[in-house]
Amino acid sequence: MPDLDLRFDDITERFSSHQLEEVRAFASTHALPADLMLEIGTNRGRFLKQLALRHPESGVVGVELRHKYVTLARRDLEDAKITNAHIVSADAALLLPIAIDDGQLTDVFVLYPDPWWKKRHQKRRIIRPDFLDLLARKMRSGANLWIRTDVGPLADAMRDTLTDHPGFEPIAPEDYPVAPFLRSRRESKTIRASRPVNI
Repeated sequence: MPDLDLRFDDITERFSSHQLEEVRAFASTHALPADLMLEIGTNRGRFLKQLALRHPESGVVGVELRHKYVTLARRDLEDAKITNAHIVSADAALLLPIAIDDGQLTDVFVLYPDPWWKKRHQKRRIIRPDFLDLLARKMRSGANLWIRTDVGPLADAMRDTLTDHPGFEPIAPEDYPVAPFLRSRRESKTIRASRPVNI
């Protein structure tokens, strides 16, 4: 019997119908503000909550694939009575074209993404040319893409991919804008362990 998994590419497998339904429902029920911050890979929502509290004038959206973490994050936002932040259980590559307008994003955060170590899985990394094509359209001129990782080879790969993309340019360390956020849980843990934070 043939291996049925070979009939579909990785992108098709990941874009399941329930994710599309959630994104469409979110887009139809949430009027997002013109100034919007996006966190890709929200996890349990600790960073998203900090961001929303620090920037009540902006909308904040998090996207997270793991539904159990989305449930925890939504409960935490509700308990804190935070109304300018939302979280969607879906792939960011589905959320962006459906729910985000071109030029709407002021800041995008990719904090400690999955390194996808195996060579055959590296095409699933979030910082890749096709996803950057989409992201660049959704970010306004002068918007910032904030990336953090404690995996040196991944930092190098992301930096190379971004440098090669015409829609992004590196910022010299002396010209870094003031970071509009506090440390994520992962970053705090990394620093306590005396491991380097890259990119």
